[in-house]
Amino acid sequence: PEFIALIGENPKPDALIEFIDKNISAIPAEDASRMLAELEKAQKDYLPILEDKYITGENSQDSLGEIFKEGFDLDEINNMTADVKDPELKSLLEETRSMGYKVETAEGMFFPVIDYEFLKKYSSYVTEDMKEYINIMAVETNRAAAKDAALVISWDEVIERALAQESFIKRYESSAKLESVRELQKKYIRFILYGLNNTPLFSYDKKTMNSEAKKAYLKAIKENGDSELIKMLSSYMEILERSNYRLTDEVENFRKKAAEE
Repeated sequence: PEFIALIGENPKPDALIEFIDKNISAIPAEDASRMLAELEKAQKDYLPILEDKYITGENSQDSLGEIFKEGFDLDEINNMTADVKDPELKSLLEETRSMGYKVETAEGMFFPVIDYEFLKKYSSYVTEDMKEYINIMAVETNRAAAKDAALVISWDEVIERALAQESFIKRYESSAKLESVRELQKKYIRFILYGLNNTPLFSYDKKTMNSEAKKAYLKAIKENGDSELIKMLSSYMEILERSNYRLTDEVENFRKKAAEE
């Protein structure tokens, strides 16, 4: 009842984190999972406000850029081990951490994202589906799959992540996080079928398949058995084999249909 009352006050994430830290060990796993779901919702709701501070802060982007140039990695920035002298920036980074976010960068900009690795400290108190959901999302925030319209992980890892998502969908059909994982997997299926603008599956000039992707896909088909994703990938590769691994109308029609399913 205390937590429900707190939610009714539309609190910031740090207020929920403080409450959860004090009480999560004393409640059933189902209730603990509800608490984390509410915390994630609060983090998503507050994220645009925090993002705006990174964009409109007088020196935030420049200061973060200077710190980064000096040799600090993002983990050091996230953990506040960097000697941040700018008081405005230090306050922003402290707020970022206290709210359960971390700093990410892409296209020369720095911005906050939900830190699911931070949420792992609650994993022993929640249900199995929530624990697995946190693990899946932590993989995403620990190392983004794409930046600047290009894949920054291997094709092998793209398939590995998509298979982990498929496993969750099969095992936890009644999970409150089922749709979230389904949406994430749809994104990965598009990666598999299309690549990205700066890492296309087929070259723009000759329409030939990326050799590393081809190798990864054939390996995945060989090593993985009963999986809807692998069945789809097998059909895709059979069509590609007939076209000598070039983008044809048949290939295009298949991937459009597969991406919509």
